[in-house]
Amino acid sequence: MSITSILNVAKNAVSLNQTSIQVTSHNISNVNTKGYARQEVVLTEETPMLIGNVLLGNGAKVSGIIRYYDKYLDQQIAKKSTEFGEQQIYKKYFERVESVLNEDNTKLTNNITAFFNAWQELSTDPQNVAMREGLKSSAQQMTRSINNIYNELKSLQIELNNNVKMEIADINRITASIADLNNKVFQGSSGSSEANDYLDRRTQYVKELSSKIGIISFEDEYGRMTIMTSKGKTLVDGGQSWELGVKTNEDTGFYQVGWKDFSGNFIDITDDISSGGIHGLLEMRDNQINDFIADVDKLAEVIISEVNSLHKNGYTLNHNALDPNPDGIPFFKEITGFYAKDIDISDKVKTDLKNIAASSEMDEKGKPIGNGIAIDIAELMEKGLFDDNTSTIVNYTSSITNKIGQLTKAAKDFAQYSEDTMNVMEKQREGVSGVSLDEEMANLIKYQYAFQAASRLFTVADELFQSILGAFK
Repeated sequence: MSITSILNVAKNAVSLNQTSIQVTSHNISNVNTKGYARQEVVLTEETPMLIGNVLLGNGAKVSGIIRYYDKYLDQQIAKKSTEFGEQQIYKKYFERVESVLNEDNTKLTNNITAFFNAWQELSTDPQNVAMREGLKSSAQQMTRSINNIYNELKSLQIELNNNVKMEIADINRITASIADLNNKVFQGSSGSSEANDYLDRRTQYVKELSSKIGIISFEDEYGRMTIMTSKGKTLVDGGQSWELGVKTNEDTGFYQVGWKDFSGNFIDITDDISSGGIHGLLEMRDNQINDFIADVDKLAEVIISEVNSLHKNGYTLNHNALDPNPDGIPFFKEITGFYAKDIDISDKVKTDLKNIAASSEMDEKGKPIGNGIAIDIAELMEKGLFDDNTSTIVNYTSSITNKIGQLTKAAKDFAQYSEDTMNVMEKQREGVSGVSLDEEMANLIKYQYAFQAASRLFTVADELFQSILGAFK
């Protein structure tokens, strides 16, 4: 082997060990980087040289930089992210609904009980002005409680609706980023550290996208990824991405989710979204919260109809003595929809307490006597008015809070299960792709000494060369 060959081997050795040190340093600097996969330089022997009849080694070369990852495990983590993202939405918003319906906050049952108790008190002295004022006050407290519950539930729906729009914008950002990374992976060398970093970032984006919407993904022969919705609408294909969009439904006032084709046509896919955070938002907005609004609406409707039905058959203190018929004045405003939203005392009762009808009879002079209406209304609280007349008003309100309590507990349990499973998978991934500082420090020392030894070869070659020159002097 010539001195020139020694210098060439030394040069390659210095270069490859320098590359190894750089990759090791890259690993160390990314030890806490989310989604990073450990890299390693792959070294192979150079083609040997034939000297006479002998093959002599010619040093080593860098044949590539590998990335430690488990493709199957990454796919499973992405799928689990879909479930985890959806369950987190349920947990968050069921807790919010529970807070809205919590008896400690609403005092709904207490206010309903106080309202009917006020009728019971009025029955003891039907013409007492102070008791009538107390009845009016308790009625206002009850209606405010119902109004507030309705308004807060509707506010949650509006928040969910706005979050759908924001999540769609986020999905478009992610798909555009994945398409851009597809181009960079295709353009870059499959064995370069740079391409590996692009793959890490793309894997992280896929996981993030999966948490928002259920997807199907696969790679082509060039490493470019194709991503579709679970129902087959393409989101990413190579370097091209397709956007999702939102459009307001004229009937509900809420956003529909659509897929945009190349011509910009909006194709509604709201009903096709069956998993992920977006599905959780839609399910909470369109079904779960609507169910609770319907429950509270039913409560308000029954109270209004039952109380008004009795009250309109009573005689007020303003009764016309010449009219033998009941006054027909409703206690609550008569409405035909949005009961929980609009429940309120009727204007006639609100402006004149004498229009409260506590009596079901009148004397020979046409003046109201007795307390029949007040007693009948007070007794409504004990009657079965819901669920085929088997559930009282208080039982019905308790069933609403019990239902949200059960749903919240189930959502918390499922979210915890999803989180625990995700953590197990992440630890498994860390075992394959994670960076060990102890291992990297050992490699750093190894490559450092190898670099120094390779550098020493230059000195040896120089001394040999000087010896040859000295022989010719």
